[in-house]
Amino acid sequence: MRLLFITAAGVLAAGSVHAASWTLDSFADYAFLDENQTGLQMTQGIAWNAAANEWVTSWQYGLARFTEDWQFIEASGHYDLETGQVVSGIPAALADRGFDHIGDFDIRDGVVHASLDSAEGDYQNGHVAFFDATTLAYAGELHEMLGDPTNRRDDVASWTAIDHATGLGYGKEWALGDTLNVYDLTDWSFLGTLQMDQELKRVQGAKVLDGMMYLSTDIGTKSVYSLDLATGHVEELFQLPIFEGDIRFETEGLALRELADGGLEMYVEMVIDPQAVEGEFDAYTRLYRYVLADDPAPVPVPATLPLVLSGLAAFGLIRRRA
Repeated sequence: MRLLFITAAGVLAAGSVHAASWTLDSFADYAFLDENQTGLQMTQGIAWNAAANEWVTSWQYGLARFTEDWQFIEASGHYDLETGQVVSGIPAALADRGFDHIGDFDIRDGVVHASLDSAEGDYQNGHVAFFDATTLAYAGELHEMLGDPTNRRDDVASWTAIDHATGLGYGKEWALGDTLNVYDLTDWSFLGTLQMDQELKRVQGAKVLDGMMYLSTDIGTKSVYSLDLATGHVEELFQLPIFEGDIRFETEGLALRELADGGLEMYVEMVIDPQAVEGEFDAYTRLYRYVLADDPAPVPVPATLPLVLSGLAAFGLIRRRA
């Protein structure tokens, strides 16, 4: 998403963990302008490319690849320190149509499904572009991502998420709302909306695993949420650390990966500007790593509860367009 930093009055709190199993394992800081401009390359989105055993990240003007242990491989764009100009990794075929902003994204079968929009046009031009996850090259496929007609047109393509089990794609408008847009992955055509039981706004990224969506937000609490795609139930999982002093910081995308021991790990990006002084390049990206231990044995529940839940699910929460 766009870099609209939050100014707060070092760290106020380490963030409350509301879901007992999620814990902050570690974090690492990457300077924007180190040798490989690592921090800059992870200021928008992040996803695990299982086929290549690599991480892929995004910034406004391109994509980058990293090894499993976060060693830089290559990037499709950079900031030229000598000229002070951006060398964009967005190909001319897209840039010539006004596209100048890549958001968070997801990967399916070695293809990056990247959210794409026009920052200069105030985010009114939402699309999804396909890139090769290994070469970072544009695959020549571009689709509109406009969502429900009732969505406010600004910023409906700030991120993409893919449910690999169902073959559905998801997105949400930047503004406050209680529905999720559902898409056909083949061409990202709009299928309908999924009703959530809580309104969310400023969602920066999302990923889906086992019927559950995980969403990072840039609201005041820097909350990360889960969304049950079967029921529409939203739950706050934890809050990222909050900084004090004259520091600007913004939550960005997230990635999710299953671990060999049956647990999960989640990486969440946060862009931090320590001095908050225009023109000074001391900003960096902090990559938080949270882990979820393998679930313990389930607690027995009354026999009637599954029946009630199955009855609720039978109503279906995806509203199809006429």
